[in-house]
Amino acid sequence: MAQQKIQLRKLRDFSQNISDTFQFIKQELKPLLTAFVLVAGAFMLVSVILSGIYQKEAFGFLDELQSGGFTSKTVFSLYTPGYFLSVIFSLVAFGAMITVVALYMKLSDENGLSPTAADIWRLFGKYFFRVAIFSLLEGIVVFAGFIFCVLPGIYLMVVLFPYPFVIVNEDKSIGETFSRCFELIKENFWNSLGIYIVAGLISSVCSMVIGLVLGIFIGVGSYFSTKEISSTAAIVTSFVTMLQYFFYLVLFVAVGLQYYNLAELRDGTGLERRLEDLGSGLAGNTGNEEQY
Repeated sequence: MAQQKIQLRKLRDFSQNISDTFQFIKQELKPLLTAFVLVAGAFMLVSVILSGIYQKEAFGFLDELQSGGFTSKTVFSLYTPGYFLSVIFSLVAFGAMITVVALYMKLSDENGLSPTAADIWRLFGKYFFRVAIFSLLEGIVVFAGFIFCVLPGIYLMVVLFPYPFVIVNEDKSIGETFSRCFELIKENFWNSLGIYIVAGLISSVCSMVIGLVLGIFIGVGSYFSTKEISSTAAIVTSFVTMLQYFFYLVLFVAVGLQYYNLAELRDGTGLERRLEDLGSGLAGNTGNEEQY
């Protein structure tokens, strides 16, 4: 007997969100992972390559130490054009990945079926640019918030986290998305913060543990083939980054479920849909005669 799909638009507490996150990923792993790789994979790969190139440059001092020399560098020398390019494209890749998950959950909610990569791709172009632009704006706003005493940055990050799901599900403009995020978070900040922290820790710890174990073998092979510590470090960090991208699915799904929870609290659309379905079911049985 097939397991019943998770109802996305419903109220959830903290524990239900975490348990439903893993249940959703378990049920949808193969089609979700396929869509994730086929649609967002190119963005992920370019981001990792750019990051690897910068990491090799940043770890260049290790090669100098190995050869017996060292050129002193200031902290500011690390902020090269390559650094800013890798940061910008990592935000773009983040936008592509979370757009895929948001679209997947939207289509799954609307149709009750697992969408294909082709289904995701047909809608990807419509929403991706808005999500990517918002990702860059969010990065700037949150960074500015962290500069001003850290707490504003944390607050803004939690408030704005569901933005891709707002854009995808409600077809909002960038300005409307800002307003909607603040509307949804009312009286639910701490619950959302707790969910994001736990999901983020699970995602990060799993990717780091597995990444470091596998990275050791990759790093050893890389070092004996290149004899450069900087290249080895860049390859290992790039591998861990790519692995972390896949474990982001845990965080993205948790954020998506929290969006549906917050939207249900504000709008009650899921309840309305269930009542309509119930009414339709009753209507379909009116032709049956009652038996006593």
